[in-house]
Amino acid sequence: MTAQFGDLTGDYYYVSVNGGEPVYTVSSSVIDGLGYTLDDMAVLDDYPAIGSGNLVSESITQNGETTTYDSENEDQDEDIAAVAGGLGAVTLSDVADYSVADEDLAGFGLDETSRITVEAVYTEEGEEKTLTLYIGSEDESGNRYVMINDSRIVYRISEEICQNILNC
Repeated sequence: MTAQFGDLTGDYYYVSVNGGEPVYTVSSSVIDGLGYTLDDMAVLDDYPAIGSGNLVSESITQNGETTTYDSENEDQDEDIAAVAGGLGAVTLSDVADYSVADEDLAGFGLDETSRITVEAVYTEEGEEKTLTLYIGSEDESGNRYVMINDSRIVYRISEEICQNILNC
């Protein structure tokens, strides 16, 4: 069933069901509860709480080369603090695409040959878990496109946060 709303007349809208006859009038308050945007209805990904206290390691793969930071390596304490600060500052709220198609990944710099892959191993409630973060190209505002794990949602995060995650 499809309800089609027409013009407003006074305090009432004209409405037809499935585009047919008869045409009804309903109170304008009926559509008050229908005023949602895609942002209001979308279920976004959960992002873990990661910081220097629970980050075990981070591996960054870019252009076929991998750099690893390990919290067990005392020589990398500053590096771990920097990348943990970046990972901890990520918020997944600015969406560029809610369900990206494989053929559109290159436009975000998120295809397999272009993206940077970050694998962060962290502990949560005593259990080791892995977050995979894909970092793509910049948008017109200087933010970077990112995806997490096996999600199809493309987000934007600041270049500054990306630089911390990548320890640049």
